[in-house]
Amino acid sequence: MKRAFSVLLFFVFAACFHVRATETVRADVVVVAATPAGVAAAVAAARSGMKVVVVEESAHVGGIIAGGLTNADIGNPNAIRGPFEEYRRRIRAHYIGAYGVDSPEYRACHDGYLVEPQVAEKTFRDMLASESRITLIERQRVVGATVKDSGGAERPSERGRRIDGKMPDDFGKQTRLTAIRAENLAKPGVYTEFRADVFIDATYEGDLAAIAGASYRVGRESRDTFGEKYAGKVYTHFEEPELLPGSTGEGDGGIQAFCFRFHMTKDKSRWIPVEKPSDYDRDDYRHLVADFKAGKITRIDQVIQFYPMPGGNCEINSNHPDTKLGVPSESLDLAEENWGWPEWDAQQRQKYFKRNWNHNEGLVWFLQHDAVVPKAIRDEALLWGFPTNEFVDNDHRPHHIYVRQGRRIWGEYNFTEKDTWDDPATGLGRRHPDGIAVAEFPVDSHGVTKYDPKHPGVRDGYIFIHHQPTQIPYGVLVPKRVDGLLVPVACSTSHVGYQTIRVEPTFMAIGEAAGIAAFEAIRQRKELRAIDVKPVQKEIINRGGIILFEAGRAVDPFKK
Repeated sequence: MKRAFSVLLFFVFAACFHVRATETVRADVVVVAATPAGVAAAVAAARSGMKVVVVEESAHVGGIIAGGLTNADIGNPNAIRGPFEEYRRRIRAHYIGAYGVDSPEYRACHDGYLVEPQVAEKTFRDMLASESRITLIERQRVVGATVKDSGGAERPSERGRRIDGKMPDDFGKQTRLTAIRAENLAKPGVYTEFRADVFIDATYEGDLAAIAGASYRVGRESRDTFGEKYAGKVYTHFEEPELLPGSTGEGDGGIQAFCFRFHMTKDKSRWIPVEKPSDYDRDDYRHLVADFKAGKITRIDQVIQFYPMPGGNCEINSNHPDTKLGVPSESLDLAEENWGWPEWDAQQRQKYFKRNWNHNEGLVWFLQHDAVVPKAIRDEALLWGFPTNEFVDNDHRPHHIYVRQGRRIWGEYNFTEKDTWDDPATGLGRRHPDGIAVAEFPVDSHGVTKYDPKHPGVRDGYIFIHHQPTQIPYGVLVPKRVDGLLVPVACSTSHVGYQTIRVEPTFMAIGEAAGIAAFEAIRQRKELRAIDVKPVQKEIINRGGIILFEAGRAVDPFKK
């Protein structure tokens, strides 16, 4: 009886909440999140003739690239084209137009692969603004959804179930996403309803998919779940495939560590100092203290990575343990504490955002001031500050945390390690008849748990293993149970499988496929899971994208 009353209360509340929308916006396609994948999806759908609305929670466009990850994660540049290539062309054009083709700024952009965050955001905004069929609406947080059952009646959606481990046989009754509701963060309490034929969830966390009722998983599967060598608890050396002692393969709820990809400068004319966080705790860096006491670290770039950018700044990233030296034991990655991020609400995420930032800024402050750090390194660290020309609305600190992994939906196809590794019969990646993009980046997971001195020189979950480019099938975008929705970022993979897909150039390729597929579903008058994918594949190729890469070159499977 108590459960029945609770369910009744849920539907009464949901029904009341449903009618609070003060405005209804209609489009052919609604894209949630202006991440690089979201931008690519919106542009692709608009160029197919669709009216598109992009709903973005923040006041920024471009996701983590505009948030600081401006050193493009790409292993084989020849295997990624399409929207990422357009983005690079625009970057090159910016630096040539602003500084000239012979300028140091243009040379520093390295053919469009390196860029300043402010230029990256402007580029993504320009990509959206260049399409008259796209409307961008910022500062809108999706808080609810409406679905239609097989009988045709609409109702508020129920949240998707978290289902870890093996794929279940039954995901429940089929529903169709018909509308979403978003709160205006600039005017709390004001809601807008967005209706469309197709929705695309381009969030890093898979938030819309979960709100709409799609089942998902979080964390690491065990080695036995899908027969994956690198699943579960594992130790490896960077770029080396051998499993090390302690690799039990046990599954857990762990996701890889986050950090910030912030930018720093030595130019005192546009420089503000690093501050000691109010909650600074030296114990956060105790393993680095041990590294310094043992004399293992002699340079600052052994602790954190520096990538020179146009304009004279450097992008900063967490560093992995050197295979020979075994240091640093720790860097900017803050493992374990982020495990709940995919399912946390906005307030919980903001609390962790602050915690992770204070840890990262605190690490730089530690390098600048702690007596255990050799004076030469302290002096070098003190030269660096935050550039006043970046992140001007956030005290020159990044507005985006690097969410390397969120939810992963259960989709029509489950991409695993077995899809990633070379086919022993051909020496190539696995082929998929519905392939819509290429995964060319190494399998790259940062650490999942905190450093354990019992395993010196390595971090649990940190794997970086090269492989041949392999196809990503369309089925990973299509969630079980929920029609009318595509999920190009929080797509259907195992933990290990996700690690080759999870980079922005690849997300952009998948996003483009989602935008074209949305058009095809409307044109073919079919559900997304039932469309003929061949027109999608052909259109990707027509637009300069790549769906198959073998023997060192792009392959058009439709050419005889």
